[in-house]
Amino acid sequence: MASSCNPHHFLSQRISLWLALVLTMTWAFTVTESTKRIDVQGEVGGNVTIHCPCNKQKNITFFYFQQGVKFVNGYYASKTIPPNRGWENTRVDKGSTTVHMYNLSISHIGRYKCIIQYTDKDNPDTFEDVHIKVTATYSKPEVTVASSEDKSTYLVTCTSHGGYPRTSVEWNVPRTQMWRRVNKSEMEDRDTLMFNSSSTASFNCSKGEMIFISCQVGNVTSDRTPVCKDKVPEPPVQRAEIIAAIIIIGVAVVVLAIMVASALWWKHKKRQQGAAAADVKQEWRANGREEEVVELKENDGGNKQP
Repeated sequence: MASSCNPHHFLSQRISLWLALVLTMTWAFTVTESTKRIDVQGEVGGNVTIHCPCNKQKNITFFYFQQGVKFVNGYYASKTIPPNRGWENTRVDKGSTTVHMYNLSISHIGRYKCIIQYTDKDNPDTFEDVHIKVTATYSKPEVTVASSEDKSTYLVTCTSHGGYPRTSVEWNVPRTQMWRRVNKSEMEDRDTLMFNSSSTASFNCSKGEMIFISCQVGNVTSDRTPVCKDKVPEPPVQRAEIIAAIIIIGVAVVVLAIMVASALWWKHKKRQQGAAAADVKQEWRANGREEEVVELKENDGGNKQP
């Protein structure tokens, strides 16, 4: 009978314990890896890739990727699955457990599972903790402004559409401004399942100071918009344009007046020159007749007989 103190006996025991420890750690690692949650995130209209965990050392008989009981895509090693059974926006390479999903929509959000049947096992392995998240970026917020009759209050509305998840409008307003939120809403579109977000705020403009505000939905911010702008004077550029227009009109009026005055003066002078010429001609004729009469008389006197 071998002694329990035999060094070879202790060596074999140590090797056995070491192997048992390694196997235990390997099993624990495998269990941890196989139960780890898989989160995949994409955007509406985009693509995602899902890597289902599998044992690469084994041969696969079939692979299914499902959302609950809905078959999404997969394959058999020995036969073909009809293409109309899977989702048109997915693809799986035979021999792989990687799923490619295209043209994402909000309806693709959910929990999925991977089902793998290996050739050396009777029952398939199922991994049920694949989560697909889909987001959509809201459109750039649009701002509309309406004022009361006395310009003391402004109602400003901010709207944005086509986003996911549900997100409220946030206002960026100077701290010194008096304002309050009147209402807000996040309405879901029944067709796209995305949200349209809007909010209206009331601004007290009794101080008569123009301010600039903006609004944002998620990470998208509107342009800066002036509020209470009817309470402040027109910008210098506009006043300069008005003054320039007045000067141009004034110069045109002066030039026109000078032209009219010149025309009247020239016409009056022409009339005066015409009247003087007529007087000179009349006088010359009168003198001519008188000289002619005198000359005739002298001639008659010379012709008389003594």
